[in-house]
Amino acid sequence: MIGMEIIYAALGLFFFYTAYSALRRGAGQGAALAGFWGLYGLHFIAGSAFNDFSNGLIIIGMTFLALCMRSHSLMPTGVETLPLSGSMLAGEDGAKKSMVRLLLPLLVVPLVAVLFVLAAPWMHWHGRPLIDPKRANQIGYVLATLAGLVVAWWRLRPPAGLPFASGSALVCRVGWPLVLPQILATLGGVYMAAGVNQQLGALLTIILPAGNELAAVLGYTTGMMLVSALVGNAFAAFPILFGALGLPVLVQSFGLSPAPVAAIGMLCGFSGTLLTPMAVNFNIVPVSLLGLQDRFAVIRAQVPAALFVFAGNTFLLYVLTFFEGHSSP
Repeated sequence: MIGMEIIYAALGLFFFYTAYSALRRGAGQGAALAGFWGLYGLHFIAGSAFNDFSNGLIIIGMTFLALCMRSHSLMPTGVETLPLSGSMLAGEDGAKKSMVRLLLPLLVVPLVAVLFVLAAPWMHWHGRPLIDPKRANQIGYVLATLAGLVVAWWRLRPPAGLPFASGSALVCRVGWPLVLPQILATLGGVYMAAGVNQQLGALLTIILPAGNELAAVLGYTTGMMLVSALVGNAFAAFPILFGALGLPVLVQSFGLSPAPVAAIGMLCGFSGTLLTPMAVNFNIVPVSLLGLQDRFAVIRAQVPAALFVFAGNTFLLYVLTFFEGHSSP
């Protein structure tokens, strides 16, 4: 059965390559960069073979190496000057043609991903599923991205090693914020183990009026947005608010299906992610990559969309709750 282990191993090898490139090209911070991405690659390749304590030591080591990096925007010397294909060096007209050629690979990714997810349940080998049913979406997205890379390679004809060198350069330039989604997502499990959701649920039960649908919906969606903005990641906020209000109140008390409550709660959490500098990888790293003078330029541009998504999803959840509650006998 094809599972995520193969993908994790491939990612680990890529980060090993990034570590090697940083050590070979880097000056000054080359050793710290190499150590950081080397440990990250080790975590992907052999993380399941280590116990929690060993994986924790790896994270601590990565944190120490991240402190040794003066700035995540710096990258090893020589990475910026990568060879480009002839079509990319043909001036403005060539750049426009290259952008048009990139349209097909961009369309290939969602198309292949959808087709793979639809076909995965039918893929069997000797009576057993060929693809892990629980991971079909993630595996399909990875394979679709690889398909898009192959099509882009065919359309643009870059040098053989350019995709890997460019990917490694981008990883080095983004630096430690690249690992934040994975690290912050684990916070939800830590909060659950510490009982934060239970304590928050008890507090909100006292504050919010019992049986009030609007108050429950606003408490859930607003809490998702605010906690996501506080920790910088909706995946970390979701277990807290879903365990405190979503499951016991909206699902069990008002009889809503868990699926829409979870999906709408995550969308409200994503709204909070758009509003906070704590989401460094989303809102601060693009400022550095684009060379913007205003550190909060991305956040300011996202505020209207974030508030619109939050208000729309809050209204949708309230409508679902209201009709569900009043349609019950």
